[in-house]
Amino acid sequence: MDINKNCHLFLRDLYSYDITSCHYTILENIGADLSNIPKEEKETRNIKIGLLMKDNPKLIHVLRSVTNSTINEYILRNNVKEDDIILRQYDGIITTRLLRETTNRYIPLELRKTFQHMIISIDRNMYIGFDGSKTSVKGVPNNYDAMIEVYQRIAKINYMNKSMIFTTLQKIKDDIFTAENPLLFAIPNNDNYIVYLKKYGESQISENMINVMDIDDIDRERYFDFYIKPFFKSIVKEFSK
Repeated sequence: MDINKNCHLFLRDLYSYDITSCHYTILENIGADLSNIPKEEKETRNIKIGLLMKDNPKLIHVLRSVTNSTINEYILRNNVKEDDIILRQYDGIITTRLLRETTNRYIPLELRKTFQHMIISIDRNMYIGFDGSKTSVKGVPNNYDAMIEVYQRIAKINYMNKSMIFTTLQKIKDDIFTAENPLLFAIPNNDNYIVYLKKYGESQISENMINVMDIDDIDRERYFDFYIKPFFKSIVKEFSK
């Protein structure tokens, strides 16, 4: 992800836009035969378009070029400055501004989400976005449901109350280091789990073993440092001023 290197690490009121069914929409506009590609079935659609691209390398260039130029067009038409763009994605942008022009003759740009606030990791490779009810987490390698629940707690902190922020951060950290449920640390991997142990590092564990293993063997520090600390550092930096 290409996150703005100059923006704050905690941001409010952001707008996320992208091209709806990006590759399908472009192919439709250039007159490609899409009779066997269902537009509304996302997984099937993406698989079939992926096969088309694999069989036709020139098509890859066309799709990427049109996608890039379309996003550039909307940036220019809305007079969006470099500092207004928090994240430039392949088929969209997250911006501090509500765009007024989001349709052209061929390819519309759709407002997908409005984030009440966003927390960018200290290394600017990941973010947690909160729209008031749902949490979006992007850029986190090997993310999994149990950890997403922790991110939801981070997203829902009352950021209007500075003392509450630091109290809640400490509570989340304490809960990770005292959790008795080993599934919090079980990263799904096909039919098994990856668990990081103090003595053995990365280990493959079956579901049956997860339920009987000694939770004190888990390297909690590693999970905290990898998944949580990059966001905690950003929050502390922004709210310690």
